[in-house]
Amino acid sequence: MVVYAEYVFLENFIMNFIILSLTAKFGKAADSKLKLFLASSLGALYAFIIFFPSLHFMFSIFMKIACSMLIIIVAFTPYRFKEFFKLTGIFYLITLVFGGAGFAMFYFTSFNGIVSNGVFYITNISVKNIMLACGVGYILINFCWSYIQRQLSKDKVYMTLRIEMNGDIVELKGMVDTGNSLTDPITQYPVIIVEYDAILKLLPDNLREAFKASKFPNFNDIALLINDTLWMTRLRIIPYEALGTENGMLVGFKPDFVYIEGDTDIKSVKDIIVAIYSKKLSKNGDYKALLHPDLV
Repeated sequence: MVVYAEYVFLENFIMNFIILSLTAKFGKAADSKLKLFLASSLGALYAFIIFFPSLHFMFSIFMKIACSMLIIIVAFTPYRFKEFFKLTGIFYLITLVFGGAGFAMFYFTSFNGIVSNGVFYITNISVKNIMLACGVGYILINFCWSYIQRQLSKDKVYMTLRIEMNGDIVELKGMVDTGNSLTDPITQYPVIIVEYDAILKLLPDNLREAFKASKFPNFNDIALLINDTLWMTRLRIIPYEALGTENGMLVGFKPDFVYIEGDTDIKSVKDIIVAIYSKKLSKNGDYKALLHPDLV
């Protein structure tokens, strides 16, 4: 049975690119087409080991795991272990779904293939079958992911927050967000993301004017507006990344206290940063803030 190297590379590259793109989508990770291209090429080259008997030790479980981790690093360059393991888990999940969908399609169609060191190579696969398997896998992933999100949404944890600053207090509803891992880069205090409208009462007039002029005001402009005031020592700049946003910046401040009211107690937190978000966090207004999970 003849296996053509160019077909091995192309098939693996296409599948890797689709899987990594979906990993970026469902993992809400900032992605670069160039990085996805390089990572997909790396994964496709790994399949070439079948042509080099002396390198078959690379098919060990340890090397397969190491290769998949390297692909995640090249594709997304995660800076935190938590984000790295999350993306790796999503990558494996999507790979398993696509693999199962592919095998199901090939089972019900005629095909020739070989298995070498745990890697399956198909020799007569058509473009139609590849696209059909990808379509089935994509539908399954979207359905399963939506179902999981609906189930998790039932268990969302909402808490009442009271933020105090210079004697003024605002009360609002917050939701614990396991995806919020933001911390102040200087003090490493956890960050609460709060809608601008919900904390308008706490902000000085010149800071309000800055947000009226721009939803995402320049930090230097704000620093000039509040220079020589007590607010200058409270001001913080919080870097963040989100899907479609790289090197984003949120303006924040250190309040006097934040009171977090749970089911049975009220927790007072002083070492905390409030980041101001100009848009809506919830479409239906269920909550006005996203809490860092370490706070609860």
